[in-house]
Amino acid sequence: MDYRLYVLNSAGKFADVEEWECASDQAALDKAAHHRHAFGAELWQGKRHLSTLAGPITAGAGDRAA
Repeated sequence: MDYRLYVLNSAGKFADVEEWECASDQAALDKAAHHRHAFGAELWQGKRHLSTLAGPITAGAGDRAA
């Protein structure tokens, strides 16, 4: 099956996409779990959203109240 991992930018918008062929949802989820993207990513199979993966940097982390 065809899957897409949409990489997010600091604004939480799609910045890039990776297209994969995986045998199952679980295989795609496992592959996505091993990819590291600073602001996270979303995994889709067609129009179906499978997962949102958090990145190590939180969007807006530099915005601190004085």
